[in-house]
Amino acid sequence: MTAIAEQAQASIGTLYDYFPDKPALALVLITQYVHEAEEHWAKLLQLPPARGKATIADTFIEGILEFVRERPAYLTLGGAPLAYARTKAAREPLRRTIAAALQNLKPSLPAEQAFLNAQVIVEIIKGLLAVYRLATPKERESVVTEFKKVMRLYLTDALA
Repeated sequence: MTAIAEQAQASIGTLYDYFPDKPALALVLITQYVHEAEEHWAKLLQLPPARGKATIADTFIEGILEFVRERPAYLTLGGAPLAYARTKAAREPLRRTIAAALQNLKPSLPAEQAFLNAQVIVEIIKGLLAVYRLATPKERESVVTEFKKVMRLYLTDALA
């Protein structure tokens, strides 16, 4: 907590006024990151739809990596043993945003199928983050390459 207070340029007492312990602070930070992630994806996917499965696949992979690079604690918190879960309703807006982007690419894609595809895309991204978090800096480029392949293959079928 001392290091956190120093990084925040706050006194340790002030930090404890707001957060009784590290898990409480971590939960608040995760909640903030979740909201920021939703805004990040909404902004990223509002751009004119990328053409081609490889391009949209790379947008998903590079989009999350950009988010992670701007928030160094995100990966660490993602692997922390915290009791954090969002309700189905809270998870839905992000999936709807992704589903809408997929439907922009393939207008004939039924809404239910687009939503299912969005759920799978989210799980692929979660898998990427889990492997990326454990990889050494030298291994991360290979991890990204492999997950781009996975996403491209998935989208080739989903958007066929």
